[in-house]
Amino acid sequence: MKHINRLLIALVLSIGLFFTGCEDRSDLTAPKPTPAPSTGSADFTTFVSIGNSLTQGEQSGSVYSSAQEYSFTNLIAKQVQTDFVYANFPDPGSGGRLEVASLEPFSTYTNPDATAPSNLTYAAPYNNLGVKGAFLWDVLNTTNAADCYTATQLTAYGVSVENPMFNAVLRGQGTMMQQALAQNPTFMTLWIGNNDVLAYATRGGLFPPTPPANFQAMYQAIITQLATAGVDVVVANIPDVLSVPFFNTVGPQLLAQGITAVVGTKADGSVAPLDLTKNLLLLTASAELAAGKGLSAENPLSNGVILDESEITNTKALVDGYNDIIAAICAGAGYAVVDINSFFTDISQNGYSANGIDFTATYVSGGLFSLDGVHPTSAGYAVVANEFIKVINEKYNASIPLIDLSTIPPSLIFAESQAAGKITGTSFDANAFERILF
Repeated sequence: MKHINRLLIALVLSIGLFFTGCEDRSDLTAPKPTPAPSTGSADFTTFVSIGNSLTQGEQSGSVYSSAQEYSFTNLIAKQVQTDFVYANFPDPGSGGRLEVASLEPFSTYTNPDATAPSNLTYAAPYNNLGVKGAFLWDVLNTTNAADCYTATQLTAYGVSVENPMFNAVLRGQGTMMQQALAQNPTFMTLWIGNNDVLAYATRGGLFPPTPPANFQAMYQAIITQLATAGVDVVVANIPDVLSVPFFNTVGPQLLAQGITAVVGTKADGSVAPLDLTKNLLLLTASAELAAGKGLSAENPLSNGVILDESEITNTKALVDGYNDIIAAICAGAGYAVVDINSFFTDISQNGYSANGIDFTATYVSGGLFSLDGVHPTSAGYAVVANEFIKVINEKYNASIPLIDLSTIPPSLIFAESQAAGKITGTSFDANAFERILF
């Protein structure tokens, strides 16, 4: 089998320089403030969001201030000119942030430093109640790290993991739902349920997904509480998790080198050659490939870094089932749904262009996804925010302006800039992806 080269990524970053000429401004009055946009029948006086890391604004495996500023929820709040407070983690953030260590060969560095939110003493609940690693169950039940879903509900599967992010965001003031309703919100966004399937997929099928019947019961309970409180809510459904770079980088790299199969351990425990056109290698497979695994039956890739054909089928069925549930329940409540699933599936197939900028779902160089291969870049979150704004405008007869993507700064800082090159291998440090969810 051909030698598997190390990864090379080069990303061209554009820096716009704007100059203004010198002129006499002594006769000019102060600029008038930008008038607030028409929000139609939507009232953003008290805007609250419930969700997981995608709502909190995670990038590159961490939650940190310079990324949180561009969470889709904070971007919406800026567009409608309303206050929006969140647990603000000074850079480098909550821990485990992936950073580019080298372009040639490409490698990442996992920053070991972590910070606590700078505003933990903020008296009221935060407007942004997105919590990295939150599952659907957590919305109604979790109050702290020790009683969260991964700490208490999966012990039969050998899982008992406390999620400290709940302490940082909830701060002993109740569950996400309790804190949201305590603010008497006038408008909310809800994007939850991703981790109920994503945890299964990003761990190669070794993490138990939420059964659809349980998902339906919990989602119905959440929507019923919000509807009973009379809150206007816009909901997003679950994207095709398999369309993100985490699952579509390593395999295509190998295929581009003429490597059509690797030896791996399947879900049933058998070891066999895996056709890379039918099975998916996770980004986490990169370390094992670099160590020489996957070349023989005596040294196969482990099950946890592979989604075989049966696991791919299971993942797609879960996403489709969850989205059918979301559509039916939200239709019954009269809530509009942002079809993120269709939107990102289209991007993965055809790319996306706006404000003169082209995006693809390609790892790093596509501009939409951060170094963890799951969470968007700042520009990616702006793309998401615009999809929410489009639905809000239509549902509530509003005219909230879309975000100009050309105004969003790059999320990834590189030591040098060079022409984009071919990705030919992989090199991540061993712990690079441990903190994607919890």
